[in-house]
Amino acid sequence: MSTATQSKPGFSLDFTQIQTQYANWLKRQPPAVEVAVTGLTSSVQGVFIGYLLGSMTNMDPGAAAKDNPAMANQLKVLQAGGPWAQARNLGVLTGVNSALTLAIKKARKGKDDVWGAMGASFGSGMAYSIVSGAPNPIQSAITTGAAFALFNGLFYQIGQNFKPESTDTEYERGKYMLRTLGYPKYQDNLKKALLTDNTIMLWNESALADARIPAGPRLVILHHLDTFRNPSALLKPAMPLPPMPPTAQQQPPQQQQQQQQQQQQQSQ
Repeated sequence: MSTATQSKPGFSLDFTQIQTQYANWLKRQPPAVEVAVTGLTSSVQGVFIGYLLGSMTNMDPGAAAKDNPAMANQLKVLQAGGPWAQARNLGVLTGVNSALTLAIKKARKGKDDVWGAMGASFGSGMAYSIVSGAPNPIQSAITTGAAFALFNGLFYQIGQNFKPESTDTEYERGKYMLRTLGYPKYQDNLKKALLTDNTIMLWNESALADARIPAGPRLVILHHLDTFRNPSALLKPAMPLPPMPPTAQQQPPQQQQQQQQQQQQQSQ
């Protein structure tokens, strides 16, 4: 008789599940609440990191004054107030940047590019300059914001150049169909409307309209999909399109004479 031991389930925290539930809860909130909570969360992280950095900063500003006076002045500003001042500055910087990044992305309907990153950096740079207590607050805020925006925009572009190209496997079949039908410029619309390959056979007029595909291409796409939805339609082809009217060179001589006589009568 074999003895089997059953282990009692213990208490364990699944941080991945908690993070997923938190993200899902945050997405269900109004945009203003989502932006505020995102900024507050990043601000708390910035305060923690800033306090640690402030506690570990023991560099003497006088040593850097001989070689670079501007750097020495900037270091004095950073060290002024101790670790809590740096925690405040970095908390404001990270919180405003995260909040503005999400707000700009939502205002632009999910578009994420270098201009959005530069806009968020400009606002966070201005906020950082104001709370740091720099002289000439307005001029310093604009200068710092512009510098943050330029540097972040430069780093963003560099990162995009080295970023590996990722293929959207969920949209390959739909994009290939659009290229085959002669509408490659609407490929990105599928991703914006979440029209993945497993929804192709469910596409209808309203779904393609939500993807901002014009009426003409919508009709062609739906007609193409109907041949797969109704295989029997392949055995019953539609009537061919009406032919183009023949040119004057292709008309028989008698018909040309009749047309000339009619034109003469109309002119008389």
